[in-house]
Amino acid sequence: MYPSRLPLLDLPNFAYIINNDICDFDDVYAVVIIHTHPANREVRDIWRKNVPDEDLRDLAMRRVFLLARAEWDDQELYHKTPQWRIAQESAEFHDIVQGNFKEHYHNLTYKHVMGLQWVTRHCSQAKFVIKMDDDIAVDLYQFRDKLKTRYREKKNSILGLLQIEAKPVRHKASKWYVNKEEYADKFYASFVSGWAYAMTTDAAKAIVEESFKHPYFWIDDVHVTGTLAEIVGVRREGLNRFYTIHVDHMLCCLDLPNSADYYCDFLAGPSEDDLDLLARALQHARSCYINPCQRRPPEASVAKMCVRAKNSNPLAPVGHGHGEIVRVSKTGK
Repeated sequence: MYPSRLPLLDLPNFAYIINNDICDFDDVYAVVIIHTHPANREVRDIWRKNVPDEDLRDLAMRRVFLLARAEWDDQELYHKTPQWRIAQESAEFHDIVQGNFKEHYHNLTYKHVMGLQWVTRHCSQAKFVIKMDDDIAVDLYQFRDKLKTRYREKKNSILGLLQIEAKPVRHKASKWYVNKEEYADKFYASFVSGWAYAMTTDAAKAIVEESFKHPYFWIDDVHVTGTLAEIVGVRREGLNRFYTIHVDHMLCCLDLPNSADYYCDFLAGPSEDDLDLLARALQHARSCYINPCQRRPPEASVAKMCVRAKNSNPLAPVGHGHGEIVRVSKTGK
């Protein structure tokens, strides 16, 4: 399996620069694939430290970080990353899969399909794929428990933050501008946010096989969990009540009185690139795994006890845009 050359969408010469055999046992319930930029070594180390590999093995889960190449100076918002550093990191941790295409937000669909294709070829025994971005605080312990207890019989499905009637951005000044030649319809197909979702492996296989038949579209979650999923009949189920788009909710999970005694109300939420928040959220999740926490009563939920922004768009940068600050008393009344 090291390194293999095979087609990927419209890249006929795609190859894995780095590949690792992480699914080295039969009992793999879920494989976690994490989108990360090569420059984000510190973020990857936060995940490795606070959600250690031994926990994942105990839960019949495996984890791999998905990277592309970034040896050039034109990396937006990131430093270029020499390939030898990635090779060295892979030799130390054996948890990296890297494609030979360039790291860029317009190439995220390549990375997304690469990850799903890798799972179907190298970890096909897994029941679920959990795809996530490295800056999203995801409680993998609760996520796995929910999959195991509520959704264990699921097939041909994607579970996550469901987006319905989201519109393409038509403002040319926006980084996320999409012209009508790229996407003609007024609304995107209903899709599941790429922040963090679970997909059954049979759905991943169907989507990967279909991906070769259609033109490339660079907004990856729209294309993969929306357009392609709809074409092949994959069901998309919203778990929206277990997500938050507000960083304040994540902070409140950690900072409200007696927070150490309670599970966070959310499976996933943004860190807004606050590495301390990300580390604390993962530490809290692990603490509740080792010493089971309590569920907050509805009247004392984080959403009621915390400051929250209204009318936010989860497709826009989290925490930006117009919002109304709403405070609720400690009693929840």
